[in-house]
Amino acid sequence: MQLTALAYIVAVVTDVFDDGASAEAAHEVRLDDRYDVDGDRYDVDGDLGSVERTAPSRLDNVLRAPTRIIEAPAPVPVAADADEAAQVAADRAQVEQFLPRQCVHGVEDQRPRLTRNEQKRTYAVLAHVVKRLKASDDFLKLLQLVAARESSLQQGLVHRLSPDLEASLQAWRKTAKLYEGNPHHAEPEHWQTYGLFGMNSNYFTQVWDNQADPRVLCDAIVDILVYRRAVVRVIKKAGAAIECTDAAGRRYQHTTRATWETVHRAVSGGKLCPSKSENVAAIMGKYFRSRAAKFGLDPDKSVTLKMLGVEPSKGLGGEIWADQEAVVMGLWAELEAEWAEHPVDAPDPVKIARTGS
Repeated sequence: MQLTALAYIVAVVTDVFDDGASAEAAHEVRLDDRYDVDGDRYDVDGDLGSVERTAPSRLDNVLRAPTRIIEAPAPVPVAADADEAAQVAADRAQVEQFLPRQCVHGVEDQRPRLTRNEQKRTYAVLAHVVKRLKASDDFLKLLQLVAARESSLQQGLVHRLSPDLEASLQAWRKTAKLYEGNPHHAEPEHWQTYGLFGMNSNYFTQVWDNQADPRVLCDAIVDILVYRRAVVRVIKKAGAAIECTDAAGRRYQHTTRATWETVHRAVSGGKLCPSKSENVAAIMGKYFRSRAAKFGLDPDKSVTLKMLGVEPSKGLGGEIWADQEAVVMGLWAELEAEWAEHPVDAPDPVKIARTGS
């Protein structure tokens, strides 16, 4: 979503009074028809489409006779190998056992009241998952920064601001090929912007599983894993020349290095190419640097894959986590065990000031 400087300022003033949800000036990670569903390519170098911030804030005013271009599905083989069919059935049964954390409200409902204890739990989730990833402190700072900006550290949000609703609807209309066969494919109300980091489900669900319920992005641990995967893809692409288009429509080759600022801009704003509007770029860069300073994050520091860690494959007790769903459920189990012993909402110990002897 590109905005003029004036539109962005107006948006910041007006949107904070909506229902309390934060929103970046752009949420879309633009994927064109060249996108490989298997994840080998992640085209984040294109420019975002323009989305005005005056769109209606209610879903029923946005969703006016939506249509999704749906191609005819490929014919199903008449006879499948018995072993292959059994494996597919087993995989599906395993996925159906997966119980991600649910959204805490609907798209038509106001977000629940945010409490300090909820924010403390979110900080604990971020810290635990980053520790289990064996990722860097700087990656934790980036996650905290984005979650604070996008959701005020409140888990399970459905983002209801006008630009979020409009961007989600536009993306739903464009992404039919990514989600053929998905049970939620033709349900536009399910394809919203969700979670700690305000991720447009039309673009980020396939980073998790293109057959998943898009509302899986309400799960905070899924959010972290998906955000990390998106950053990994940006880093891999940042070192090579990418094709960009300038304001006059001319194509050119652009190279950039992966820093915390460029990584954040590519994941949250959808492009590695320089902005066509220097004013917008300057404003967005200023805001990010200001927030980064508050979290002690150097925006110009180079980012490597090692700094992002790796997704764990075993629990703390050595049990094998066979798939990503098991990873999520295992990490939640670890957190719940920790909170049972050390409740997050327990009052801080009272400090008794010492007096002279």
